[in-house]
Amino acid sequence: MADQEYEPDWEVTLRRQPASLGSGDPDNTDTYEVICCKCGDDPALDYREASAGLRQIRGPYPLMVGVTVFLQHGELHSTAEETTAQ
Repeated sequence: MADQEYEPDWEVTLRRQPASLGSGDPDNTDTYEVICCKCGDDPALDYREASAGLRQIRGPYPLMVGVTVFLQHGELHSTAEETTAQ
């Protein structure tokens, strides 16, 4: 198999944020983050490795707030694309 970089088939996603290394329980997280490849984010990056601007988008968010931010962020890109296409 050729050495290929992983490219997700999505542009924006909401995912559970990995638990902090100090918590000891990998399932103990109630926070979510928005990952946006269109903004230059890389899902392989740890939160601490992302730029300050990307961390602003990522969150962390409680689930319902994360869903709202996810939808709004996707709409932001959709609106920008429509404006550019005109």
